Amino acid sequence: MAKLMLMRIASLVLLFLASIGSAHAEKRVALVIGNSAYRETTPLANPLNDARDISAALASTGFKVIEAFDADKRKIDTALRTFAEALASADVALFYYAGHGLQI
Repeated sequence: MAKLMLMRIASLVLLFLASIGSAHAEKRVALVIGNSAYRETTPLANPLNDARDISAALASTGFKVIEAFDADKRKIDTALRTFAEALASADVALFYYAGHGLQI
C-alpha cells in the first residue's frame, strides 16, 4: 500500500516536472527529509527509502537536492538554512518530508 502511494506521488512529481519544460535554464532546488529511525518510538520501514527514491528522481531531472536522512533537530535545522539560502536564487523549489510528525 505504501509503495503504491509512493509510486503515485513520484508519478505526480515527475508529471509536474515534465510540465515545467526543460527549454529554460532554470534553477531547481529541493529539500528532501526522510526519517525512519527514532529514539523514542518504533523505527519506520518506508520513509528513508521513499525519501531516497524521491531525491534520486529529483536529481535526475535537474534539481539540486538538499538531503537530511534520519536527521536530528540540528541536522534538520542546517538543511533548512541551506534550503532557505538556495531559495533566494531558485526558479522552482520543492519540499518533501517522509516520517513521523511528533514532539517529545
